[in-house]
Amino acid sequence: MHSPLPDGTVIQNRYRIERVLGHGGFGRTYLAIDTNRFSELCVLKEFAPQDQSAANLRKAEDLFTREAGVLYQLRHPQIPRFREMFRVHYLDRELLFLAQDYIEGTTYEALMDARQGQGFSEAEILQLLHQILPVLTYIHSAGIVHRDIAPDNIILRSPDQKPVLIDFGVVKALANKLAQPTNHTLVGKPGYASPEQLQAGTANPSSDLYALAVTCVVLLTGRDPKSLYDPVALTWIWQRHVTVNPELAFVLNRLLSYKPSDRYPSADDVLAVLSPIQIQPAPVAQPMASAPTSLTQQNTLALVGRRRATTVVKARSSGQVASRQAQRSPLNAILYSPVWMVKGTAYLIRAILRGVFGVVKFTVFGVFKLVYRLVIFGFVIALVTWAVPQILALVPSIAPALKLAQGSKPQSNQSQSTDLETRCKELGLDYAAFVRSVNDQFYIKYPNQKGKLLSSDDKDQAMRDEWNAIADELLKKSAKGSGSDGLSPRDL
Repeated sequence: MHSPLPDGTVIQNRYRIERVLGHGGFGRTYLAIDTNRFSELCVLKEFAPQDQSAANLRKAEDLFTREAGVLYQLRHPQIPRFREMFRVHYLDRELLFLAQDYIEGTTYEALMDARQGQGFSEAEILQLLHQILPVLTYIHSAGIVHRDIAPDNIILRSPDQKPVLIDFGVVKALANKLAQPTNHTLVGKPGYASPEQLQAGTANPSSDLYALAVTCVVLLTGRDPKSLYDPVALTWIWQRHVTVNPELAFVLNRLLSYKPSDRYPSADDVLAVLSPIQIQPAPVAQPMASAPTSLTQQNTLALVGRRRATTVVKARSSGQVASRQAQRSPLNAILYSPVWMVKGTAYLIRAILRGVFGVVKFTVFGVFKLVYRLVIFGFVIALVTWAVPQILALVPSIAPALKLAQGSKPQSNQSQSTDLETRCKELGLDYAAFVRSVNDQFYIKYPNQKGKLLSSDDKDQAMRDEWNAIADELLKKSAKGSGSDGLSPRDL
């Protein structure tokens, strides 16, 4: 792939490059200004695939051209509008571009990152589903499958706060599903793509619904999809990390089904099920009633628990107040006498008296408490110092008995999965691809298990041991290198 076009470059005497927005397998995406449309912002997608081999170049260009044809068909307010596709000559190179509207907003991936691990609320997820499912209904009715739904391909548009579906760079018409398997193109983000996309390269409307459900559980939990899926049991474990409305959880779990036939058949069916679900917002604290303002109400005090009557408190002069206060205690007589009526002076004297009393209190009682606590602390330290060696002396005799009584327990599916992932990382293997390879060999050896999930019950222990044995054998082969008996990362 050649270097990106410099900022300020004008393409086709019309589009001025502002900056690079990103890059992918088919090329780069630029933010540009359309000088022919009142300097309106737009997006330019440059066709510049990384693989420049002749066969793959023709295939990639075919997909890029197909994108232009697909976008040209779409007319929806929550899908970027296609402008044109054109070729230009630049520095002795022929470049292919696709122009479309620029969407001002933030991707849901960026929104999730900004929350620093705190997930979206149920109300936010329900709103996202209600607003994005009609978009899927529209593209599916046009015979198009997006195939790449993920948080970074949905933008929350700033002006109206609606989600916009972007990046149709790998969509295919449903008519292409009849093509031979060897002609299928494996697309979709790891963790979000449906099993049928990853295994056979085929996709249908339920594949988009699967990816949308993964997007929802990722946003709910604030976690990566890899940590929400058990590749051994082939099940989603997202509900371990967040508690949601049971009805919403049922809908998401059905959309996450391994088999496409077990999911909802269409986006409209999902909307019909979601409509009755109501997520109650958190109660809003009611403001306190304002205090009465009339003079009569201000001078009225309700005596609770004594009499069901009111006593009118009449205003008194400052001299009467001082006299009443002086009758209560000698200290108050001093503080509230005419000489000490200045509040600042009274507060100062009170602070001094409290400070003196505090010193006396600490001297008499504080020292006693300190000595008492030191004695208790010393006793506890002595007890722990004596008890720990006694307990450690019993451990060598207890451990063999416990091991004999309990027997050797197999590792849990989660620990085995973590061990396999660690070994794959050490050998430089892609963990998701490795699991698929193990599944393929497992189903060849046990075809009757295809499509079934291995539970953690004892009845499936033998099958889990077989799966782990195949995985261990593949890892051993990979460790030997890429010779005749070895398994290289490319083989996966």
